[in-house]
Amino acid sequence: MKGSSLATVVLIAIISTIVAALVVNAILGDPNEESVTVSYMDVISTDVIQPDREVFNNRAVNPTVEVYVGECRPGEVWDEDRQACVEAPEGDESEAGNDEAEE
Repeated sequence: MKGSSLATVVLIAIISTIVAALVVNAILGDPNEESVTVSYMDVISTDVIQPDREVFNNRAVNPTVEVYVGECRPGEVWDEDRQACVEAPEGDESEAGNDEAEE
């Protein structure tokens, strides 16, 4: 590369850097002129309220409890308390205890 070509590349790099700095300064502005408003948080209360009984109850879903996956035989339903299939009560025609959905 000749000396004049090297000087031209250096001159173009310097001009490009100056132009880029001016453009960025025009877009972002001077950081010393920026003002910021700060919002403060409310004081945290020490009062404890009762949790919602629909969510926190003894029948709520607990991911740490072993889950039965399968299908009870015809005439049986899943008993949550015993964690087993039991004979369906008389007059109960529902199959709500079966885990497989009908398609």
